[in-house]
Amino acid sequence: MKKFFIALSAAALVLGATSCNNSSASAEDQAFADSLALAFGQFQGTQLKMQQPQMKAQFGDEFNEDEFLRGYNAAAKLDTANVAYMLGYSIGIQNVYQAHNWGKSGVKVNPAKIAEIASKAYKDSLDIQTLYMKFQQLNDTLQKKIRAAEEAKAKAEAEKNLAEGKEYVAKLKAEDSAIMTSESGLSYKILAEGEGEKVADGSNVKVIYVGKHIDGSEFDNSKGEAIEFNVDRVVAGFSEGLKLLGKGGKAILYIPGNLGYGEGGQPQGGIKPNETLVFEVEVVDFEVPAPEAEAK
Repeated sequence: MKKFFIALSAAALVLGATSCNNSSASAEDQAFADSLALAFGQFQGTQLKMQQPQMKAQFGDEFNEDEFLRGYNAAAKLDTANVAYMLGYSIGIQNVYQAHNWGKSGVKVNPAKIAEIASKAYKDSLDIQTLYMKFQQLNDTLQKKIRAAEEAKAKAEAEKNLAEGKEYVAKLKAEDSAIMTSESGLSYKILAEGEGEKVADGSNVKVIYVGKHIDGSEFDNSKGEAIEFNVDRVVAGFSEGLKLLGKGGKAILYIPGNLGYGEGGQPQGGIKPNETLVFEVEVVDFEVPAPEAEAK
């Protein structure tokens, strides 16, 4: 999001640098200005649309497209002839945003109070180094508070996801006796055991798979194409499940969080902390590693 604001600020500077004070613009000048507005507006609007998933991921339910555009358009009503006012306004908005972020971490700061104190300090002669050290000490304490709050939130979410996964699998097992659970906690349903020997440690496998959340939505899909990888270089539950199958074997794996991506999850893949994952897998082929030569 910092990059997002920097990008918009940079764009504002570009516009500022290309502005002129010619009040008696010709029709040709006005046509050029209209073309510039059209080109930049389309470019920035498309850029913002591309950044929409990032904003939604960061703000969640707080992000509303209509409200975002309302705020964006409100900025256009500022007095564009008053450069000093626009500059002060843009910095003030950053303070409001900063105060909002502090509030999310449990530290309620009034942006109006920041503005009042900053306006007074602007006119006073204060030692910047002393002020910096004081703020830095408080900021260190704040970062500790933020980390503690984030860890507590992550722990609560991990426990919730773990419980939901257990409940989901327990319900399935009650309805389908073919679903088994191993000593490690992996639950699975063998659809076809496959032919010959089973996948072994170190095997290079070719697998068709679909990965789903327990609500049925997909987070990964090989799209019918056999993906090749080493069986020991995937999450523990996936590896264990494949080793139950031979060539042509098929199964549904119910991988609990501790055998998947653990308490950290995999945010970039949309996987939550301790989330139970469901994989539909088919072993297309595999190569068992040759035994090590006997020591001479």
